[in-house]
Amino acid sequence: MTATRGNTNAGRIIGEKVQVRRDGTVVGGSIVEDFADSLVPGDQMGREWALPHRWAIALDTGVLVFVDDNDLVEDSAGKPQ
Repeated sequence: MTATRGNTNAGRIIGEKVQVRRDGTVVGGSIVEDFADSLVPGDQMGREWALPHRWAIALDTGVLVFVDDNDLVEDSAGKPQ
């Protein structure tokens, strides 16, 4: 599958520590899965609700969240943290 709803950040790896924007705050966590190969573009889903997300992130708080590239925080140089 080539289209990933605009998710093009191929520089991240499973196990990497990341910062995630959640509910107006930034929290830390680790990538536990990358679903880029199994994403279907929204216009091909046949619906606009419950669209899948690219990344599974285990937050430092113990919560598992599913996010896209735009939910991950990058440093001031534009590089992933």
